Amino acid sequence: MSMGPLKERYVRYKRWQRHPIKYSMSNEKHRCKNCGHSFTGNYCPCCSQKADLGRVGWRSVHRGIMDIWGLGTRSLLYSLWQLIWRPGYLIKDYISGKRQVCFPPVKMLFIVAVFFSFIFYWFFPHVLHVELEPIDQESINAVPYLAWQRNYFSWSTLVFSMVYILPTWVLFRYAPRYPLHTLPEGFFIQILMNVLFIVIDMVTKLLLSQYQEIYLLVNLIALVAYYYIAYRQLFGYGVWGTIWRQVFMWVSFAFLLAGVLLVSGGLILSEDPSDGSYTVGYQLGSAVFFFALSFVVMVVGFLLNRLVTRNRFRKKKEELIRE
Repeated sequence: MSMGPLKERYVRYKRWQRHPIKYSMSNEKHRCKNCGHSFTGNYCPCCSQKADLGRVGWRSVHRGIMDIWGLGTRSLLYSLWQLIWRPGYLIKDYISGKRQVCFPPVKMLFIVAVFFSFIFYWFFPHVLHVELEPIDQESINAVPYLAWQRNYFSWSTLVFSMVYILPTWVLFRYAPRYPLHTLPEGFFIQILMNVLFIVIDMVTKLLLSQYQEIYLLVNLIALVAYYYIAYRQLFGYGVWGTIWRQVFMWVSFAFLLAGVLLVSGGLILSEDPSDGSYTVGYQLGSAVFFFALSFVVMVVGFLLNRLVTRNRFRKKKEELIRE
């Protein structure tokens, strides 16, 4: 079998990943139906209304209904499609200024989280009578975070996103493709990554609803793989450069999350041996210990990152001198 057609498809796919949307400018003259301004182009420069906006018809009705759920301009479904097939490139486009290529990230997170909650916490148990994640009352009493996470899934996902921001900012500061990203940009990076996490979780739950024993393993593998793909596309490091930085990021994140859960009373701290019940307490010392571990991991990763980056810049400088 010839590899030519497959190679050509792969080249087209990589080209689409980097530049998914092609824009064209209209050369026709228009008179804006909203403000009366005469102009040439796709949108009125005075009030920004679309040039080819015709009379209200069934297409307008369809567009109005679709806009309610984010299925109109900057389609939610198309943004999710891009997030699956070009996650890092989509994130880079958005934080670098191409806002029109993506549905608003925070709004996307809340819509996807609400849909996820409806499907798995109401539709499955109440309509299909299938409990995908059985959590007994004892566990909820022992770990209050579980109840809060189930009742307020959108907000818990938003808070969960915040824990990734600092480790990513520290360990990917000197990336060749997108260097010196800011903490606000890190906020949107993690918002979009958590949308991707929810989509992965949703798909694996649907496909493996009857195989709960392997669901967590498959979900973890898919999540780690997508984080690697997204971070490599976004920051531009090589295979090992992306992997070792992500290892530091994950370890730092785990310690940081443990500290956050301890502060919020979300971890099981002690068990009463007489009746097996759990007691949740506030242990500031334990939380500070985990925060300190997270800080140490980030500092070590940051220093190693600076050392590797310095060596890379020195090699580039030597190459330029030789030329």
